[in-house]
Amino acid sequence: MNYQVFENAQAAVEKIAQEFVTYSEQGRPVHISLSGGSTPKLLFKTLSTSPFNTQVQWNNLHFWWGDDRMVAPNDPESNYGEVQKLLFDHIQIPKENIHRIRGENEVNDELSRFSDELKTVPNGEFDWIILGMGTDGHTASLFPHQTDFADEKLAVIAKHPDTGQLRISKTAKLIAQAKRITYLVTGGAKAEILKEINENTSALLPYPAARIKSNNGITEWYLDAEAAALLK
Repeated sequence: MNYQVFENAQAAVEKIAQEFVTYSEQGRPVHISLSGGSTPKLLFKTLSTSPFNTQVQWNNLHFWWGDDRMVAPNDPESNYGEVQKLLFDHIQIPKENIHRIRGENEVNDELSRFSDELKTVPNGEFDWIILGMGTDGHTASLFPHQTDFADEKLAVIAKHPDTGQLRISKTAKLIAQAKRITYLVTGGAKAEILKEINENTSALLPYPAARIKSNNGITEWYLDAEAAALLK
């Protein structure tokens, strides 16, 4: 694992927020994929406040999601809805720069529509994909023992293994085409699985978070001290 350890989750998200500033200064459209979860919420809150809310040149950034649940934007389960509430409502960003999964739509229709929209990403390569990891090793909505790592499609319908909730997720192959993948993982509940991933480099690990890496770019892990507690 290529990892950096931060004192706490706030320090990790401030590092990412500063990199948003740097990406936005490139003077071209930059395509970034966001994650859901508690730590990303902290990131969005941080980005919505000074100095980042004014330092980031929002018109240059295009935002996508690694996955989202098939719920309306105002549902607390909506990844997009959280970003809208915590960040987009507080900054000036062109509507056309927001490429959400429309969870209120019929799932097969939305899979087709979102897959077509994904084709507009230049060369199919995201500049930066930020991912989280569950305690079961899933990332986006790609779960252990049900992820097809060779799936050639851009997006897939996924079903939560416990609740059966439907989601739409980027595929493993699409994620792996990114120029940069950053796993943002915090909290002591993730320490054991991070230890296993770090000590076992076998490609046979069932965890999508362990197996999905950038083919030609950077794959890195941003961890807080609690998540990294068992790493050597």
